[in-house]
Amino acid sequence: MSNRISVLSRRLGRFAGGFSFATVAFFSIGLYAAANTKGQIVFLFAGLVLVCLFASFFLWLAHGFAWAMIPEKPAEAMKPAEAMRPAEAKRPAEAKRPAEAMKAAEAMKPAEEKVIVSEDPPDAKYTITGRRVY
Repeated sequence: MSNRISVLSRRLGRFAGGFSFATVAFFSIGLYAAANTKGQIVFLFAGLVLVCLFASFFLWLAHGFAWAMIPEKPAEAMKPAEAMRPAEAKRPAEAKRPAEAMKAAEAMKPAEEKVIVSEDPPDAKYTITGRRVY
């Protein structure tokens, strides 16, 4: 997986560099055309500059994200001791309680349940956040 990400990052970087070069080239050609001619060719190069500028910006952005996803230490470069480290030792399961202790627990009477009485009158008004309006 890290190999694919690194290949993607390199390719995006190359495309971004190419579009950056094209942006500068079209800009300089447009400036030269603006200085020497009075035609619509200047608008063509201005459009090409804008397209290449936006394309290079988003390609550099994608290249940065792909570059950030490359792991610092690839799986192939890990030492065998790190790659095959034993899992944490599991603690033994608790011993089951004897049946007599379970019967004694069942024999205990349950505590009386308390009835929750609402302190609010039936015509109480609340805000959207749940606060009561007095």
